[in-house]
Amino acid sequence: MAEREQAVGHVACGRDRAPRHLLHPRHLDRRGAYARSFPDDRGVHPSSDGQHHEHIRCAHAHPWRRGHDHRDADLQSCKNSIFTITAVSGGKPTSSDAEEDIGTGFLIDHNGDLLTNAHVVGSATTVQVSGDNRQFVGRVIDADQLDDLAIVRIPAPKSLQPLPLGSVKSLQPGSLVIAIGNPFELTSSVSSGIVSGLNRSMSESNGHVMNGMIQTDAPLNPGNSGGPLLNAAGQVVGINTLIESPIEGSIGIGFAIPIDRFIQLEPELLSGKPIAHAWLGIEGMDIDSLMQQALHLPVSSGVYVTEVAQGGPAAKAGLRGDSNAAKLNSLSQSANPYAALKGNGDIIIGIDGKSVSSIEQLTQYINQDDPGQTVVLTVLRGGKTLHVRVTLGTWPSGQNP
Repeated sequence: MAEREQAVGHVACGRDRAPRHLLHPRHLDRRGAYARSFPDDRGVHPSSDGQHHEHIRCAHAHPWRRGHDHRDADLQSCKNSIFTITAVSGGKPTSSDAEEDIGTGFLIDHNGDLLTNAHVVGSATTVQVSGDNRQFVGRVIDADQLDDLAIVRIPAPKSLQPLPLGSVKSLQPGSLVIAIGNPFELTSSVSSGIVSGLNRSMSESNGHVMNGMIQTDAPLNPGNSGGPLLNAAGQVVGINTLIESPIEGSIGIGFAIPIDRFIQLEPELLSGKPIAHAWLGIEGMDIDSLMQQALHLPVSSGVYVTEVAQGGPAAKAGLRGDSNAAKLNSLSQSANPYAALKGNGDIIIGIDGKSVSSIEQLTQYINQDDPGQTVVLTVLRGGKTLHVRVTLGTWPSGQNP
């Protein structure tokens, strides 16, 4: 499915694994011939590492006093709450077949709970945590793969202070931010930059869309995954997770999950309760003018349904995919990449009375609903407009939206 999604317009997130590697902010795979481009205003800003650190402090640190410079102490207090997470899978840590993935996590409460990315801990059999000159064995309390959030619990001393949580609402384009993490196993590395954009939507290889993402030019590198993104008040506003780059390394376009999303899911994550996500059960393509002309479609925007998951909610409601969808893997960088399609798939142009122009917009609406809810899709089929009621299911592992 992932290869097909690249070909039909998804920007996929690659998660390449090696016997030992630092878990990156995940790279967005731009190799697909028709991968969706980013908005024109997504400029790459030169990083300002080392120039803005003096303005950042942790909210739990002592306030600055006139005549005294507490900036280094304030930043150090932040670093004491940030840990290196080594996730071991495939065997015991000392065995030759063991794989180690390294990322970052930060303390969020006095119970020893660290927040990190779900892709950092993955399917680890052992989680080793180091920080504050100590070594711990961590326990994964919960990991939500779709939102890429996980909780790792350690027996942390009560003397350690959790990082204060802020809100993405405190940010605007141009706001100063600082990222702390463990890139290339260099612990507690600090980089700074600005907010380049807010409310970005990023599509993953499994079709899930991560909405509300923070775009920053603060340099993010392998090992920064799961680390905090702080605002000028020293509050956590995001969890570093993605970089957009055609190469391994940072080129100034990074993304963080807004801390508001964690706060929304905090009760479920801390309790270990599985988080259910709504599922529609389709694969689709964004309609553009080229596709409209090639397939003689009645509209120039919307979601063209290529496939419907067998037995899924959309299939039960009677939605139809393109009868030639099986040929999509043969798409190439030709002048007409839609030649393999029949053109008889349903076109989704609305949901619950709201217009839909893209897959990202459709999945953004679906993400706001719960399994079991019924939505009404506005669908074009054979020259007719249909209103199709779909009862959303629970997203099964490995499926598309």
